[in-house]
Amino acid sequence: MKKKGLAVLISCALCLSLAACSTPGSKKASNEGTEEKKEKVFRYSMKADVTTLDPQKSNELQSATIGYHIGEGLTRSENGEVHEGIAEKWEVSEDGLTYTFHLRDAKYSDGEQIKAADFEYAMKRVVDPKTASTFAFIAKPLKNADAVTSGEMGVEELGVEAVDDKTLVCTLGFPAPYFLQILSMPQFYPTRQDVVEKNGDEFALNGGNNVYSGPFVLKEWKQNDRIILEKNPEYWNAEDIKLDKVEILIVSDENTALAMYESGELDYVNVPTDVVENYEDAEFYKSGAEDFIKINTSDGPLANKNFRLALNYGLNREEFIKLSTNGVWEPATRFVLPDVGGVEKTFGEEYPYEAFPTAGDKEKAKEYLSIAMKELGIANASDISLELLTSDDERTKKEAEVIQALLQEALGIKINVNLVPRADRLSREDTGDYQMVVSGIQPDYPDPISFLESWETTSPYNHTNYSNEQYDALLQKAYKTGDAQERMDTLAEAEKLFMEDGGLVPLQYRRNAKLVNPNVTGISNYFCGYDINFIHGDVK
Repeated sequence: MKKKGLAVLISCALCLSLAACSTPGSKKASNEGTEEKKEKVFRYSMKADVTTLDPQKSNELQSATIGYHIGEGLTRSENGEVHEGIAEKWEVSEDGLTYTFHLRDAKYSDGEQIKAADFEYAMKRVVDPKTASTFAFIAKPLKNADAVTSGEMGVEELGVEAVDDKTLVCTLGFPAPYFLQILSMPQFYPTRQDVVEKNGDEFALNGGNNVYSGPFVLKEWKQNDRIILEKNPEYWNAEDIKLDKVEILIVSDENTALAMYESGELDYVNVPTDVVENYEDAEFYKSGAEDFIKINTSDGPLANKNFRLALNYGLNREEFIKLSTNGVWEPATRFVLPDVGGVEKTFGEEYPYEAFPTAGDKEKAKEYLSIAMKELGIANASDISLELLTSDDERTKKEAEVIQALLQEALGIKINVNLVPRADRLSREDTGDYQMVVSGIQPDYPDPISFLESWETTSPYNHTNYSNEQYDALLQKAYKTGDAQERMDTLAEAEKLFMEDGGLVPLQYRRNAKLVNPNVTGISNYFCGYDINFIHGDVK
């Protein structure tokens, strides 16, 4: 490894370790003194534990990443390309509303056949109000999905039917070009009704309570400590899976994880932005995550559109990136990630847009602030005091303090930073118990709607009280049109409207730097759907 000026060394005894500082693929001696087969183990860490391994309730990146490896849908999306999954082929009707899938011979980890009825059960389970899945909205393209989720219709009215053990028909309520993409997500993975009913709420809590359709199985989940996966010998493509085991530690501190990589306890690590310059051989990739200030528009100054625009023009994002990430991440001046797909090119290429200048515009910010203060009946900017909520880890603390300083200097208002544990921040965000909160999004599939659907008035992920009839109408128009160009034009118009409303304050696109053990190959990253893909991983 090439480094400049930094040597992070740590004793194996001082760190959490699953492999006692062993190198990947090390030989094991049997009782007879003969060498056993080399076990191929890949080891990495996550900053936070998964919230659930129930596929229909999967609701964040960590859950999605683990789910992606222990399950498989009708399709499997890799690097934005859709491949056959449990379905070996399918047909789509000319109007784009009927998808007929034909399943391959595939088995669960317990050897039982995967059937079309298991997909039907999963899709109905995710929208069933009894499941209370916060990700039920992802099934929106299926006919009657919204009505089922709201309780207006029974689950039997959902547009999905298992014709026989190997044939599944999905009927959509509107053309959804991204439908094959979302079928690769955990919410649509086959789920056995008998397993769920036998184990109840605990069916996904440990490896023995569930069965798995993907390349790996859950061997152990010690919450807030580690997750152990092992190769699934019953997986239909098991012969192409090279790794025997994957060991995942929960390590909240980025520098601790880096030290564990240095000492040989991890095979993969993201380098903290503070020390990226010390690693010449770090490989950069865009994670797809976008950070922003989520604004509660229900009352006070933040309910005022002109005040929200003052915040947006008042923030110097170039300075923010420089001070908070040493210029490693990229300033975000629009909401939709430019890398998602457009009609023929990326959305950013087809619809270039800068809602706010990267360096900000203090004069324009003060103009909007002056108008807002008149509308609000406020005489002095210093009388405006707002709370900025964020998680209490070092990175987010630093970000919040930079935002505080930049906005106070630009606008003359007062911002109080409130640091709370991540779980508390998420809880307060979900219930709307905040004024401003540093939040983020990572697209579930490479389409602009993955960003924009969250801000519909009725969206379960709209925790800001944002509501605009014109915005809702544009999304409905985009859902219903069968014309790809018209659809993208409409989504671009919706994004522009949202930004002109000051719906949130975009901050940054994450650009990560990673280090990978030279003996490990086949590990990849993509900007949506999952954080890391080790399905094709191998160890020399």
